[in-house]
Amino acid sequence: MENCGFPKKIRVKKESEFNQIIKNGAKKSGEDITLFRFRSPDEGQKFGIKISRGMKGAVKRNKIKRIIREILRKNKDRFDPHEKVVVLVKSPNKVMNRKVHTQEINLDRLKEELENLIK
Repeated sequence: MENCGFPKKIRVKKESEFNQIIKNGAKKSGEDITLFRFRSPDEGQKFGIKISRGMKGAVKRNKIKRIIREILRKNKDRFDPHEKVVVLVKSPNKVMNRKVHTQEINLDRLKEELENLIK
């Protein structure tokens, strides 16, 4: 039952910690998501989510965070026990190679992309 929650103790909360993971971590990019993984032998697993404010609407940003947390929770065992992970969601406005220029982001595609980056 350990894999059932996403408690606050495993969340990255400090901006300095986010910056350390983004600066020093291994980077994997997709069309809408960038995944940073940083091994830290002195600490346990930690996960952080950053979404650009260019993504208008707090309700939409929070829904995306809930979906990402759920995917990370289900896939915690795929990460090293001493690894810090940050998921960075790009704003649809920032993505240059998008065929349709829209404010909308496809949540099913977002889930699939994150699961592919985790593998």
